[in-house]
Amino acid sequence: TIFLPLALVGVLMTISSLWDAAIDPFIGHWSDTTRSRWGRRRPFLLFAAPVAAFSMILLWTPPQNASTTLTAAYFLTILLTFNTAKSLIGIPYDASLPEMASSPRELLKLSTWKNIFGLLGVLTGALVTAPLFDSNGPALMGLVVGGIALLTIWLSLSSLRETKKSLGDPMPIIESIKTTLKNRQFIYLLLTVLAVQTAYAMVLANLPFFVTLLLKREEGDVGTFLGILVVVMLISAPIWLWLSKRYSSNKLMTISLIGLGVAIALSSTVGLLPTIPRTVHGIIALILSGPVLGGYFILAFAIMGNVVDYDELFTNTRREAIYYGTFSLASSIGPALSALIIPKIFNTFGYTSANPTGVRVALLVAATLSIIGALIFSNYKLGDTLEESRRNMGIDV
Repeated sequence: TIFLPLALVGVLMTISSLWDAAIDPFIGHWSDTTRSRWGRRRPFLLFAAPVAAFSMILLWTPPQNASTTLTAAYFLTILLTFNTAKSLIGIPYDASLPEMASSPRELLKLSTWKNIFGLLGVLTGALVTAPLFDSNGPALMGLVVGGIALLTIWLSLSSLRETKKSLGDPMPIIESIKTTLKNRQFIYLLLTVLAVQTAYAMVLANLPFFVTLLLKREEGDVGTFLGILVVVMLISAPIWLWLSKRYSSNKLMTISLIGLGVAIALSSTVGLLPTIPRTVHGIIALILSGPVLGGYFILAFAIMGNVVDYDELFTNTRREAIYYGTFSLASSIGPALSALIIPKIFNTFGYTSANPTGVRVALLVAATLSIIGALIFSNYKLGDTLEESRRNMGIDV
């Protein structure tokens, strides 16, 4: 088997991320305008799931004794196939959340459970894949992971309820995208998501350097510290549901974004405070980051449902998927921007054991992006209910 250079793998993954971002709004429009006896969402999950599972297997079984060029072409083809199938599943699935919820609180509850099970999937994957890879090789690991993904996606079909509202006349794709981008409240939310997703991607990409250069730990400890972050996000998820009884989603979103910026900034000071051991300082920063990061993911998906309801006032049609698809576009662009920003910071300021300044600067930039996200979001005026949105926007009820 030919092993591809790491730099080439990075380029191919960036191409795949940009492809993923480009197709997401179109997949959203396709789902919104689909008319079938199975509904607008189920057909995508039903038929794309086997493609995603099979491409996951192929991803870990590259051609033997092939040239670097052929191996790279194979990797890119399978990666594009997998990401396309993933979007064909994820966007219609996310778009079903506002349809299944009968109230704003129920939408937040669904978003919370989505986040909880997603985090459980991350933890399960981390616990299962490494032993499988070490003991049985990548092919069996891909088979098991692909099989689990196929099974869980198909199991979700039985509980997927779709709206019984009048869907109105479907818009042509170009008109639909233009109408979406003219929704100023959505643009505020979209730019917020873009800023925070870039910050999040920078934190994840920076984590190995944070652990090895700032905490002075071994590279093998990176997974442990990532696990701490995920576990804290998981444990704290129900807190946001409880807080939603007392505060609006907009206020909680602002708190989560500012809190995330402060927590990331705190992590950049590891090793600069001699009275606090590095490891303790790092764990404290992760424990503070987990709840606010988890809150962002829960609230962003729930708030998107309010945007869809507001859009229906003017279009007389439900267009959940194109909004969630455009939301996914911003989520995909974030890692691509991170891949451009971090190398420049590292090369400018340094990222060695003797000079880890670049790691600190990258964290401060991520913290700043989160605060910028909060500032952008302060322009968002829609409420948790359609009545609140009408009132806030000066529309007669």
